[in-house]
Amino acid sequence: MKITRIIPSAAALLLFAATPWAAPVDLIRNPTLEASKDGIRPDNFPSPGGDIAWMTEADNKFIRLTARPGKLVMWYQVYDLKGEFSKLSVSMRVRHDGVKAGKENWHDARIMMNFVGAEGKKTPVTAGPWKGSSEGWKAYAKTFEIPAGTKQIEFMPSMAWAEAGVLDLDDIQLTLDGEPAAIPAEKLGGAAAAAAAPVPSFFFGGGKAMPESAMLKVKGNRLVDQNGKEVWLQGLAIPSMEWTPKGEHIKESFVKAVKDWNANCIRLPLKSAFWFGEGAKHYTQKDGGEAYRALVDELVGYATSNGCYVVLDLHEYKAPTPKHAAFWKEAAARYANHPGVLFDILNEPHGISWEEWRDGGKLAEKKREGVVDENAEAKDVAESIGMQALVDVVRATGARNIVIAGGLDWAYSLTGVTEGFALKDPSGNGIMYSTHVYPWKGDWEKHFLEAAKHHPIFVGEVGCQDKKMPFEQSLKDPYAWAPKVLACIQKNQLNW
Repeated sequence: MKITRIIPSAAALLLFAATPWAAPVDLIRNPTLEASKDGIRPDNFPSPGGDIAWMTEADNKFIRLTARPGKLVMWYQVYDLKGEFSKLSVSMRVRHDGVKAGKENWHDARIMMNFVGAEGKKTPVTAGPWKGSSEGWKAYAKTFEIPAGTKQIEFMPSMAWAEAGVLDLDDIQLTLDGEPAAIPAEKLGGAAAAAAAPVPSFFFGGGKAMPESAMLKVKGNRLVDQNGKEVWLQGLAIPSMEWTPKGEHIKESFVKAVKDWNANCIRLPLKSAFWFGEGAKHYTQKDGGEAYRALVDELVGYATSNGCYVVLDLHEYKAPTPKHAAFWKEAAARYANHPGVLFDILNEPHGISWEEWRDGGKLAEKKREGVVDENAEAKDVAESIGMQALVDVVRATGARNIVIAGGLDWAYSLTGVTEGFALKDPSGNGIMYSTHVYPWKGDWEKHFLEAAKHHPIFVGEVGCQDKKMPFEQSLKDPYAWAPKVLACIQKNQLNW
């Protein structure tokens, strides 16, 4: 049995005071799903995620559950009761589309509930079920008897092993010893779920789809949108999805970057092995990468719906290989012409010539110095397809999205770009070149500022530290270096 189950954190479990209540009592404190203090989930509800999304449609927020064949998709909630109650009234707005039963007739859309006694004994009941499609929003109401001694109510909206379809819920009311809440007539009917095409708002609300006009293209050494307005990318990189398929505080970091830092660009490092579900030394994936790709979708959806561009960075090394091409064949097709997505096709090329960088070929045996652990898989690359081939793979999908290409010397030097090795892009929105700037790299004018006179530049990585790196002969004063490099970025209006 495969289960997608969203379980609330301790903060999301709705526990009530020990003082007995006076009936009737409403368990749901945010029935419209509109309120959200943290921007991560509707207040008093667990965080959605994966196949469960908090959606926005015409300024109305609701929960959508999407079927995954052969799996249980469940939005789990639990309510602790203090005192004795005789009945539970359930009411809500429901909309469903294309719900197709799974292997069993009861594999459908439904709300499973359990009345849990002191000894853990559970009395199951069901709200619904729903199959097929509704014509817009419908009112649902039902009253259940509460067994004596009930201490908890488990409330579990589910796509229960359904073969296909979506279930939308809103205005959810659970009332103890009261009558079902009435749904205003103006909230019923409307568009069918399939036609509505609400904008996914990730695992929290807010935002609207980035307009098509926001898609960027290269104009000289600058970026402009489809209306010709110049756009200067200024943001940050949010790492972790290159070393763990679930990321580390990745969603919270996106919220912080967009809401508090006002970034208009996020560089998101990715790993092809995780994308294809191959796992890594300490991580096993059993879903072929489905959850990883879905998480990327969520992150892209959130950022772009809040006006922030996302750079998908294939965070791998040395030289382009057929595996990198396979990644971009899928990823570029998935985000083809998404107005808010740019493609950083290879994190840090190094240890090759400019001709090998552009055109590929058999790589000459070179001394492998400075190879770090995360680059171990690149040590034995003996033949490359070249960066131009990766651009061609992207364009073959029909994607016009801007391609970002890192130079040599671990994506620092762009000298070859101005010396005849620039990439060709006749059918896309252009190439932006990337440089990674650290204190141990010198001669900015030669290695990236000369290229910046002719091409848009993306500072994909930049940073300093107060301790000497093992390979540094001496430490540059970070308090002098950091203001200098920031001034360079600002003066030359480099994207970052």
